[in-house]
Amino acid sequence: MSGLQDSAPAQEPGLTTDSTAFRRLSESEYERSIASIFGPDIKVPGRFEPALRVQGLLALGASKAAVTPAGFEQAAARSWGIAEQVMAPDRRARILPCAQGDLKQFDRACARSFLAKYGRLLYRRPLEKQENDALLHLMKSVTNTSGSFSAGLVAGLSRLLLSPQFIYRIETSETDPHQANRVDSYSLASRISFLVWAAPPDDALLDAAASGAFQNPAQLSLQLDRMMASPRFEEGMRVFFSDMLGYERFQNLGKDQSLYPVFSSRIAEDAKEQTLRTITDLLISREGDYRDLFTTRKTFMNRRLGALYGVPVAAGAFNGWVPYTFSGDEQRAGILTLAAFLMLDPSHEGRSSPTVRGKSAREQLLCETVPPPPANVNFSLLQDTNNPALKTARQRLDMHRASPVCAACHAMTDPIGLALENYDTVGSFRTLENGAQIDPSGTFDGKKYANSIDLTEILRASPKIPACFVRRLVEYGTGRETPKSGIPVLKDMSVQFANVGYRLRPLIKLIVLNPYFAALDGGMRDMPTAKLEQGRRN
Repeated sequence: MSGLQDSAPAQEPGLTTDSTAFRRLSESEYERSIASIFGPDIKVPGRFEPALRVQGLLALGASKAAVTPAGFEQAAARSWGIAEQVMAPDRRARILPCAQGDLKQFDRACARSFLAKYGRLLYRRPLEKQENDALLHLMKSVTNTSGSFSAGLVAGLSRLLLSPQFIYRIETSETDPHQANRVDSYSLASRISFLVWAAPPDDALLDAAASGAFQNPAQLSLQLDRMMASPRFEEGMRVFFSDMLGYERFQNLGKDQSLYPVFSSRIAEDAKEQTLRTITDLLISREGDYRDLFTTRKTFMNRRLGALYGVPVAAGAFNGWVPYTFSGDEQRAGILTLAAFLMLDPSHEGRSSPTVRGKSAREQLLCETVPPPPANVNFSLLQDTNNPALKTARQRLDMHRASPVCAACHAMTDPIGLALENYDTVGSFRTLENGAQIDPSGTFDGKKYANSIDLTEILRASPKIPACFVRRLVEYGTGRETPKSGIPVLKDMSVQFANVGYRLRPLIKLIVLNPYFAALDGGMRDMPTAKLEQGRRN
């Protein structure tokens, strides 16, 4: 399997019409939007409604997420709280230089300039006349009632922040003789910006959208170069990989500290940070081969993680980080052997689960769907770690797989998971379980391995690994599951990914410059073959 043919819907689900698509901002996207527009010192109050993970990505769930009445109340309180902070006297001069002091009269010119700048940034497009007029009317009315122009500005900004035009990324189509379902330039600017920066478009990108520059691949390429040269690119990729690897699960992660005293919420955050640093260092700082994420011995370490891994770390690195390279004698190579992946095993606080780990690897990194177990499965044998005849997870799974109902799924998950059994549920290395020797050998895709290090080499060589990465990036950027009509395009992108050395920056360009990325519904409906060929060449 290529990693591209699985779970492809016949048509696109979600909040989509023939001419409009909706994606609710995630908590991270909301916070980063406020920080990028008004500054990182603005606090975003209140609770956000739970995100929905669909086909491996929260970004896909965003196209199905509505706002409940309770969520609307939280959003209203949040918008007012943010607006009051933005218009506080100590910030007003920076945000609104046209209105120094606490004016008592409505200043229409100042209000219009404020809406022109911040309305465009928040809505990710210029305000329409009726939107602008309604906001001016509100701001004037509140000013006249309260005797404070600042209060009018707070009311206007709060209304902007509470609008579906901000809370949702609303994508609309435009007339294009070559592509009937192409998103308009402002919608495309948002797609690009949230893909590359995990944040809304800046003034330069919105100006490019307004000028028609996106119709010119060379101009669009220059914008991508500019954005990927920014430190915000690394921040954006950290958000993407956190989604791809399911890192929201760290928020409620717990382990039995009587068994694993080294574990704490701090070390869990360190483990997540270690993997993100490893990824961004390889793919962005060193512009390396994506496949090397599965075999690299280069990582970063602090003293807390040093205690977990059993390696010495300089005293000055307790709160900081130092580069670290695992030696050939250490059983660590690639992100599957780092603590972050190994910790995210929710099956039990006191032991690891080869099945859960194998399922995570299959779904996150190979784009394969592992079906849930039947409702009537008896797990008592697997959970009985005190059975003297079945001391190791492998022995218990061998007995469990004797049931035909269980065998098929475990044939997918267990080859990867059992290779990682030398690492306990917090990621520390071990050779024994309940006093019995752990056997990490097995076969994956017809190739035998003796341990996890051998398996990482097999995974690196698998075409499923880069193919799945292409699919994840495309679906994350478009917010749409891959329809059947899109599979050939993604396969073609995978070939191009190989041609550019499996490097991240060229892949981002390949994706964004392909007409597929600009399709409203994520499909290739009504797109002529010549246009597709143009996208492949760009």
